[in-house]
Amino acid sequence: MTTITRERLLTIQSWRETYGPGSNVVLLAEEAEELARITLASLDAKPVGWTDAEELRGVEKDGCGYMFTVNPMTAHVDQRRVIKLYTATPGTVVPEEVPATLRDEIIDLCDGYEIGDVGAQEIWSACRLFMIQGELLPALV
Repeated sequence: MTTITRERLLTIQSWRETYGPGSNVVLLAEEAEELARITLASLDAKPVGWTDAEELRGVEKDGCGYMFTVNPMTAHVDQRRVIKLYTATPGTVVPEEVPATLRDEIIDLCDGYEIGDVGAQEIWSACRLFMIQGELLPALV
C-alpha cells in the first residue's frame, strides 16, 4: 500500500494548470490504486447520524446539541434540514516491513555501503517511527 502525502496530492491537483487541459501525465499505478481506494471508501461511506442547523447553533452557543439516528430516520423529519454526519476516516497505516520497491531504492541510494535488506529495514523503521510520532520527536539538527 502506498501512502500519498498532502504535498503529492497538491502536486497532482496542479497538473492541469501546469501542463494544460488534455495533457498526458504519468501517475504511478500504486498512487492510482491508493487514490481509487480512498475515493471508493468515501463514496461507500454511510452516515452515522444527522443533525440540523438549529442543533449546530446550540452546540456553538451552549456547547450542547443533539445527534439524531439515521437508522431508521424519523418519518416526520424535514429532509431539507438534514445535515448528515459521518465518522472521520482512520489515519493511514504505515507498514512495519519496508515495501519491496522502496527497499530496493534504499539499497540503490546507499550504494557502496552494502547495507542489504537488514540495513534497509533499519532505515525504514527509523523513518516509520518519525512518520508515526513525527510531532512528538525533537527536531533534528
